[in-house]
Amino acid sequence: MQTKRVLSGLLISSALLLVGCSETEDSSHANQVKLSKVENLMDGKQEGFLLILKEEDGDIDSYQNKLDSIAKKNEVPIHIYNTFQPDAKKIVNRANFEYTSTLKGESLYYMSKGKIKDTLNVNRLTDETFTDTVNEFVANNK
Repeated sequence: MQTKRVLSGLLISSALLLVGCSETEDSSHANQVKLSKVENLMDGKQEGFLLILKEEDGDIDSYQNKLDSIAKKNEVPIHIYNTFQPDAKKIVNRANFEYTSTLKGESLYYMSKGKIKDTLNVNRLTDETFTDTVNEFVANNK
């Protein structure tokens, strides 16, 4: 009987931990996202910050590390979408991205109500100016 209670307690604790993690996963972090997140932002179902990358090798770490600290500082999520990883995992050999005419690579967008409210071209930023410029962009749009 006591074993059942312990197991029940462990299951409940595990479930609560998973729920807690899933609720905070998007908040205050820079996360690589799937195409469905981009679609939600474009359709106006969600709003927020979106960085579009075109990294054929899937290496987004240099952006993710910098953006993660900016997201934490401003207490907002920043979504990263690599056009070569539409499922946020597997690298594909495709140059087509249905939002290419609207969303350019290496640009950070603030999306609200299905529209681009502000844009920052991040590939023109140097290592010295990246953090301050992106931080200002995020602070002005949150």
